[in-house]
Amino acid sequence: MEKYKKLTVSFIKRQYYPHLLLMLILVAFSGGFVSFKELENFQAAKVMEMYAAFAGILLFTPLFMPEQDKEIRDLVSSKSTPMWKVYLLRVLLALVICTLVILLFVCLMKRGGGDFDTTALFRGACCEIFFLGSIGFFVSAVTNQAVIGYMAAIIYFAVNIGGGKYLEKFALFQMMKGEYGTWMYWLLGAAALFCAGIWIRGQSRF
Repeated sequence: MEKYKKLTVSFIKRQYYPHLLLMLILVAFSGGFVSFKELENFQAAKVMEMYAAFAGILLFTPLFMPEQDKEIRDLVSSKSTPMWKVYLLRVLLALVICTLVILLFVCLMKRGGGDFDTTALFRGACCEIFFLGSIGFFVSAVTNQAVIGYMAAIIYFAVNIGGGKYLEKFALFQMMKGEYGTWMYWLLGAAALFCAGIWIRGQSRF
């Protein structure tokens, strides 16, 4: 257990902290971009789907960045700890942080006098944001380039603005339409992409 703790702390200190800083900036300046006052279902969903959604992209896409450097990749892979366990730890870390960020947004909106279904919004936002982040994570795993992962997630986000109907159950922004039943598809999609990304990077040697 101590070994895994050291690996996680090392990852945060050496590579992950700039992304956590960006996440803090996103939260700190959120009041300047969105309102938290007396929001109803549509407005609360809009805050989560059009603003807080970027938390998933910021937190999940860069999890493979250290191994983009071949020397670091060779060093890490030479250790006794399997690479898939290293990546799983990072995903769990990002999941916890992302969940806390989403919970913070929900609490801010409730504190502002919001009148919305807290449970449905929190559950839906978690699943949707995890799914969006998993796209960047998976593409980063396949290409070994976090930048391409960022681009893929942002393009998917943009496509949903006008072409969400073509993505059916995996379309974003459903909560703004009053549809809260697609959370399971987002969750399953995220789980599949996270597992596939971890497996691909665990097997990859490039």
